[in-house]
Amino acid sequence: MATQPTVIYVGTRRGPHEANRALMAARDAGYRVALLGSKAPGIQDDLIHDFEKANLSNRADALEAALRLAGRTGASGALAWTDGGVELAAAISEKCGWRGVPVEAAHRARNKHSMRQALAGRPDLIPQFRHVTSLEQLLAARAEIGAPAVLKPAGGSGSRSILQVEPDTDLTALYAQATALTLPSVASIFADYPGEFVYEERLGGTEHSVEGFVHDGRTYIAGITDKQVTFPYYVEYQEIHPSALPSAAVDAVHALTVEVTRAIGLDWCGFHLECRVLPDGTAKLLEIAARPGGGFITSHLVPGSTGIPFHGNLVRLTAGEVPDMEHRHSAHFGARSILSPTEGVFQGFDGLDDVLRVGGVEHFVFGAGTGDQIVLPPGDAGSCELASVLVRAAEFQDVEAALERAAALARPRIG
Repeated sequence: MATQPTVIYVGTRRGPHEANRALMAARDAGYRVALLGSKAPGIQDDLIHDFEKANLSNRADALEAALRLAGRTGASGALAWTDGGVELAAAISEKCGWRGVPVEAAHRARNKHSMRQALAGRPDLIPQFRHVTSLEQLLAARAEIGAPAVLKPAGGSGSRSILQVEPDTDLTALYAQATALTLPSVASIFADYPGEFVYEERLGGTEHSVEGFVHDGRTYIAGITDKQVTFPYYVEYQEIHPSALPSAAVDAVHALTVEVTRAIGLDWCGFHLECRVLPDGTAKLLEIAARPGGGFITSHLVPGSTGIPFHGNLVRLTAGEVPDMEHRHSAHFGARSILSPTEGVFQGFDGLDDVLRVGGVEHFVFGAGTGDQIVLPPGDAGSCELASVLVRAAEFQDVEAALERAAALARPRIG
C-alpha cells in the first residue's frame, strides 16, 4: 500500500475553527500534516502526523527545524497560513526543491514597499507611495504626496498599527508613535522589516478582497469578498462572499488581480488580495498576501457559498495539481466580528440566545476568553474582536441584514 504524502504546515490559523478546517482539508485530500510551530496545537492532535517545535520568527533556526521535519516525514510541500510564515515556507520549498512561492516573490508579498515597487510601472493600479525609514523621509513624503494619507508598517499584517495622516498632523509625534507601535518586542510580525514604513495616499471607495490560486503561472480567481472596516484603524469587521459589485467593477478587480499576481511573481500558492474600488469604478491594490485569507473567508465563506474546496486546493497545489474551481453551491455566506466598545476585561456576552435564533446564523465563534484583557487599536487590532457570527442565505441582502441583527443582539460585558 502506498504511503500517504505529507505536507508541512508552517503554523496554523489563530482560531481553532479555521485551523481545524485546514487540517481536515489535508486529510480529505489524502495528505498527512507535519506541523512546524512554536508550540503543539492542543487541538485535533489526531490530524497532525508529526510536530517540530520552532520559533518561526528566527528564520535560520526555523529552516533547520523544517529540514529535520521534512527528512523525518518525507514531506513534499510546505504551506504558510499567516503572513509571518510566507517567506519561511518559500525558503523551505526552495531548499527542498518543492513547488512553492519563489523566494523573491514571497519577499514582495511581505514587504509593502517592495510590493508597490513591483507595480511602479502601473501607477493606475496602486496608490501614490513613498518609502519611509526616517522622520525626514516622512516629512518629504507628505510634502510630495499630500494628505489625507496613511502610514503603514512595511512588514505589518492584519491592519495592525496603520496610522492616519491629515494635513495638520504633527508628524514628529506620529513618527514616534509609529516606531513605538512596531517594535519587534511589541509583536514578532514586525521583526522582518523593522523601522520600515510606507506612506501612501488614502483611497476612497469600497474595500474588497480577492481569493484565488496561482498554478504554473496562471491565476485562478475563486471570488471577490465585500468588506466593511472601521475608521481610522481599518479593523475589518464584516465580510460577505460573493461580492455584490456590478459586473464592470468585478471585471476591473479581476484584471487588477491578474496583473498584480504576475508583477509580484506569485506561483504555486493561494493568495489573498485586498483592494479598493473607487467611485469611478476603477480598482487599486491595497496589498496582496501569498497565503489564504483569514477571518473565515477561505475556511468557511468561499467553500460554503460556492463549493470550491479552497484549503484542499492549497494542498493539491504542492503536488502540481490544477485547482478544483467547480461551483457546486449558489449562496451567500458572511461573517461579522463583534468588536469591543472599550478596553478592559472581557466577561462574556448577554443576548446569545437571541443571536442564535436569527435566521441564517450557522456559527457563533468566541475570539476572546473570559478574563482576557482587551486592547483597542492602534495598539492591537486583534484583541478587540470578541467573537464572530457566521450567516448563510440565498441572497446578499439577507446575509447583510442577519449579520447586522445578530451583532446588535450580542451584548459584550467588559469589566
